[in-house]
Amino acid sequence: MWVPELMTRFLLATTRDDLTEVLEFFGKEGKFHIVNFSNKKLEEPRYGETYQNLKEDRERIESIVEYFDIKIEKEPQVYAVDATDVEKEAGEFLLKFQVELGKKQERLKELKEKEIELNIISELLVLLPESLTPIEDLREGKFFKMKGGTIPATEKEFLEETIEVADIFAFTRPAWASRIPITLFYPEEEEETVEKILRQARFTEIEGFNKLKGPILKLKDSIEIGFWEIKEERAHIQASIQEMGENVEERILELKRDVDISLIELEWVNRMARTENVFFIDAYIPWRVVPEVKEKCGELGLYVITEENVERKSQDAENTPTKLNNLPLFRPFEFLVKTYGAPAYRGIDPTIPTTFTFLLMFGIMFGDIGHGLVLIFAGIALYFLKYLRKYALFPIAMGVSSIIFGTLFGEFFGTHPFSPIWFSPFEAPEKAMLFAIYLGIGIVTLGFILRLVEAGLKGDKEELFLGGQGLPGFIFYLSIIFLAFSVINNLPGRVIITEVIITMIAILVVAIGKPVKEAVTKGLNTNNLLISLGEMIHLSLAMISNTLSFIRVAAFNIAHVILTISIITIAEMVGKMVGAGGYSTLIFGNLFIIVLEGLIVFIQALRLEYYEFYSRFFLKGKSLYEPMKIS
Repeated sequence: MWVPELMTRFLLATTRDDLTEVLEFFGKEGKFHIVNFSNKKLEEPRYGETYQNLKEDRERIESIVEYFDIKIEKEPQVYAVDATDVEKEAGEFLLKFQVELGKKQERLKELKEKEIELNIISELLVLLPESLTPIEDLREGKFFKMKGGTIPATEKEFLEETIEVADIFAFTRPAWASRIPITLFYPEEEEETVEKILRQARFTEIEGFNKLKGPILKLKDSIEIGFWEIKEERAHIQASIQEMGENVEERILELKRDVDISLIELEWVNRMARTENVFFIDAYIPWRVVPEVKEKCGELGLYVITEENVERKSQDAENTPTKLNNLPLFRPFEFLVKTYGAPAYRGIDPTIPTTFTFLLMFGIMFGDIGHGLVLIFAGIALYFLKYLRKYALFPIAMGVSSIIFGTLFGEFFGTHPFSPIWFSPFEAPEKAMLFAIYLGIGIVTLGFILRLVEAGLKGDKEELFLGGQGLPGFIFYLSIIFLAFSVINNLPGRVIITEVIITMIAILVVAIGKPVKEAVTKGLNTNNLLISLGEMIHLSLAMISNTLSFIRVAAFNIAHVILTISIITIAEMVGKMVGAGGYSTLIFGNLFIIVLEGLIVFIQALRLEYYEFYSRFFLKGKSLYEPMKIS
C-alpha cells in the first residue's frame, strides 16, 4: 500500500491458430500488461495493411452511425475476433452499402439542382403574361427575341445603366439565392450588343427556360406539377434511405464492435515478436494473481517460457510498470499523484501521505463549517451523476476537512456563532503563521523520511548515507531547525554549540562526502567537488524556501476570512437599501467564494504537494500498469 505492487514478468508464447483465443483471454482477464518485445528481429508483425484498412473502415462506420443517428446503448461484450476476417467482411459490406447509399444521395443532389432550376424558371415565367401564347413565339418573334437567366444581385445597377442607352427591355424579379431572375427582350439586330452586355453582367442563361415549348399558361401549371413530382420522389428516396439505416443498424453496430476490437488486438499484436507460426509475448502480471493466471494459461494454447518476480533492487525494476495498490478510500486520490507523474516501481507510492497532507492543507486554508457542508452536498450530487461519480469523494473529503478546521477556528459562512475551539486565524495571525511554518517543517520532514525509505528500497547506500537528500541532508535540516529554535528560546550555550557542531558535520558530509569517496576509489575529481559544493548551497536555500513557502497556508486562511467578512458587510448594505436583496447577495457571494476561492485553494494545496513535498522524494517511473482490456 505504501509501495507499488510487486510484479512478475513473463515470456509467453502461442501459435497462430491459438492467437484469437489467447487475445480473448487477455481481454477478459484484464491482468496482462504487454510491453514491446525486446528482440523483434525474429520477424515484425505483418498486419500493417490490415490495420490501416480497419482504421479506414472505422471512420466509414462512424460516419454511417452519425448520419443515421444510430444509438450505441451498451459496451460490447469482451470476446476476440480474427482481424483479417473482420477486415474482409467490413470492407465488402461497407462497399456495397455505400455504393447503394451513394446512388440515392446522388439522386437527391440531382433533385435539389432540378428544384433550384424550376424555382428560377417559375420566377421567369411570372414575368410573362398569363396567356395561351406559345413561349417559343416570344423567344423567336418576328421583331423581338427573348432570353431568360440570372445575374448576381451586385450587377443589377450596372445592367440597368447599360441597357438605358440600348434598345433592350429587361424585367426582373426579387433576388433569389443572391441572384436576380431576369428576362430580356431585344431586337434581332441587337444580338451582338446583348451578348457583350450580358458577359459583362455575368449573366447565366437558364437552358431549361430557353428550351420551353407550349402555351405560357400551361407551362406555369406544368412547373407546379414538376415541384410536386420532385417533392414526392425526394420523400420516397429519403424514406428508403431511412429504411436502409434501420435495416442495417444491428449489422453496423456489430461491425463497429468487431472493428474496434480488431484494432485493439492488432495494437497488442504489434508489441509481440513472431516467427512464421509462433507469437512471443513479453508481459507483466501482479504477483498475487500469478497462480490463478498460470492455471488458466495451461488450459489454453499459451505457454510460459520464463517467469521472474521483479525485485525492487534489480536492474529490470527501472522498466517495470507501476501498479498502485491502495484501499478504496484512498484510490480516488491516486489521480492527484498521477497528474505529477507515474511513481517508480522501486520507489514509494505517495497516495496515502498525499491524501492526508492535501486534505490537511486544504482544510486549514478553507476552514469553514458552512462552506464545508456545501462541498459535501456537491460531492453527494456528483455521486448520482454516472460520468462524474468517480470524482464525488474529492469534494466530500475536502468538505469534511473544512468542517473540522471550521470547528477549530469557529467559522460558519464567515460568521463566528461560537468561540473557536482552538484559535481564530483572523484574530491571531501571528499564531496562524507560526502554525503554517510548523506544518511546513512536518511535511518537509515527512518528505525526507520517505526519501530515506526509497533509498533503502533501491539499495542505494551512497544516496542514503552521503547524499543531500539522504540521511546527512535530513540531519542538516533538523539541526538547522533545532538551532533556530534554541536561539529564539535562549537555550544554554552548550546546546547551541552541540547543534552547530552537528550542523557543520552534516554540511561536510553533504558537501564533500561523495567526492572524498570517489577520490579514495578513483582519484580526486575537482569538477565533481565543485558540483557537490554547489549542490550543498542549493540544498540549504531549497530547504529554507520549501519551509517558508507554507506561510501561504496561513495567508490564504486569513484571506478566506477577510473575503467572507466583506461579503457579509456588502450583504448588510444591500439589505438596508433593497431589503431582500441582502439575502441574495449573501447567497451568491458565498457561492462565489466556494467556487473561486475553493479552486484557488485546491491549486495552492496541489502546488505545495508538487514543489515542497514531492521534490523531496518522488521518484518517477517510466509507465503505469495498464492491463489489456478489450472494452
